[in-house]
Amino acid sequence: MNTPWASVDYDIIDIVDSVIARTIAPEAETIDATGTFPSVAISELADAGLGVLQMHKSLGGAGASTSTYAEALLRISAACGATSTVYMTQMHAAHPIHLQGSQEQSERWVPRLCKATAIGSIALTEPGAGSDVSSMRTVARRDGDSYIVNGEKTFISNGDRADVIVLFATVDTALGKSGITAFLLDTATLDGFVPGAPMKKLGQKGASTVTLSFQDCRIPVSARMGEEGDGYPLLLRSVVRSRISAAAQGVGFAQGAFDVVVSWANARDLLSSKTTHAQDLQFELARLRGDITAARAMLLSVSDQVDASAEEPVAEVSLVKMHCTTLGTTVAARCVELLGPDGDLVSLGAERLLRDAKVAEIYDGTNQVQSMLVARDIRLAATSATADA
Repeated sequence: MNTPWASVDYDIIDIVDSVIARTIAPEAETIDATGTFPSVAISELADAGLGVLQMHKSLGGAGASTSTYAEALLRISAACGATSTVYMTQMHAAHPIHLQGSQEQSERWVPRLCKATAIGSIALTEPGAGSDVSSMRTVARRDGDSYIVNGEKTFISNGDRADVIVLFATVDTALGKSGITAFLLDTATLDGFVPGAPMKKLGQKGASTVTLSFQDCRIPVSARMGEEGDGYPLLLRSVVRSRISAAAQGVGFAQGAFDVVVSWANARDLLSSKTTHAQDLQFELARLRGDITAARAMLLSVSDQVDASAEEPVAEVSLVKMHCTTLGTTVAARCVELLGPDGDLVSLGAERLLRDAKVAEIYDGTNQVQSMLVARDIRLAATSATADA
C-alpha cells in the first residue's frame, strides 16, 4: 500500500500506521468477538492529531486533503472495520457542523470531535425513509423559541454513544425535501430522546448502530443549523463525503483480506513454489493486486476531484462508492476461498473482513441508488451531447 500519490500526506499516513500497529490491529479480533466500542483506538488516533483529518488546524484538525483522509481510512479499515466506522462517523458529524453550523456551534463541537472528547453522530435514515429522504417523517414543529421533535431514526452509527448529533428532520411533511432542516443536538440536555440498544449485526460489531426515538423532544431554536428548509442541500453535501468514506473502507477491506492471504501463503512457501497449485495462487494474487491497485487509484483520483471542484462531483463519487464497496466484498470473499479450509478461521481475520465489508455496499446510499445516480449522469451527458451536435 505504499505506492506514492502526490496529494497524500505520507507524514500523516506514517502516524496512522503507527497507531494501527500499536493499538488498532492487535485489538481488532477482540473488538469483533466482544462487540466492544473502540474507544481506546479512537482516543489514540485523536491524541496523535488524527481525529478529524480534514478539519482546519484552527479547529483542531490536520487540514489534510480528502485523499489523505481516504488513504488513512482505508488503512484503518484493513485492520479493523468497527474502528474505521466509528472514526469516519466523527468526520461525518464534524463536516456539516463546519459547513452550516453557527460560529458558536462550530467552535464548541468541532474541536471536541477532533480531540475525541466528544463522540458525534449523524441522524438521517428512518424506518420508512432511507434512500428517499423526501419522505422523511421525523418532524420538528416550531413552538415559540423551541422546536418539538417527534419521530424515529434507524441504523444510526454512534447513536447511543453520541455527545452531539446532527439531526435532519422536516418542519412540514407536505413540503417534501424543501421542509428538511438540520439541527445540532447536545444529548446531555435532551428530554424525550431515547437511543435504542446496539443492533446485532453481521460485521463491524464494535461500531454501535442503534435506533433513535424522539418523543416530544424539545430543542431550542438556537440548535437549528441554517434556516428552515436549508437541510436538504447540506444533506447532499454531507453524503458526498460519507460515500468517499465507504469507498475507502471497501478498498481497505479488500487490501486487508489480500494481506492475510499473502502472509498465509508466504508462511507456507507458496509464493516461491513452482507447483501448479502454488502458481495458480500466485496468478490469482497478481490479479487481485491489480484490482485493488486500480480501485485505490480511482478512490484517490475522485478524492482529489472533491477538493478541486467548485461543485461536488456527485456522479463520480457515486461511481467510486459503488465500485470500491463491491470490490471490498468480492475480493474479501475470494480471499476466504483462497485460504481453503483456513478461510473460516477467526484467528486469520479474513472472514471478519468479509463480514465487515458487506454493509459498506448498503449504507451511505445503497449501491443500487449509486447505480441510479450514475445512470442519470450518463443520460444527461448523452442528452447534452445530442443537443450540441
